[in-house]
Amino acid sequence: MNEPRCSSSSSAPALQAWIAEMAAYIKSLDKRHLVTVGLEGFYGLSTTNKSEVNPGIWAASLGSDFIPNSAISNIDFASVYAYPDSWIPHGDLEERTSYLSDWVDSHISDGDIALRKPVLFTEVSSSRTWMRRECLTEMFC
Repeated sequence: MNEPRCSSSSSAPALQAWIAEMAAYIKSLDKRHLVTVGLEGFYGLSTTNKSEVNPGIWAASLGSDFIPNSAISNIDFASVYAYPDSWIPHGDLEERTSYLSDWVDSHISDGDIALRKPVLFTEVSSSRTWMRRECLTEMFC
């Protein structure tokens, strides 16, 4: 699924169950097929100690939750997106760069410690007016 969201955070258990069911189904067809969720990487209400990493309070209310959704046994790697222009529309270069650095660090750390799985940044977008290619390269090295 790409960018799974629920109409309310109360739907989060249904989304979690659906991800687990679909991942198991895919693995039943092909055990060697790599499976991920296609998450934006937002931390949900069950991961309250990480809510300050989200781009805003709105992100926790979407029903997805990076750690529990990615921790499902049939999920092979975690996916994260980064859209600082959309998520922090009024931020300047320093705010967006700082945010993106924290976002990347948090998810890489979660992959190593909480999930014990690789983390791939599968969608990244930035405006050329505020972030040069070198800036992204430095952050992801």
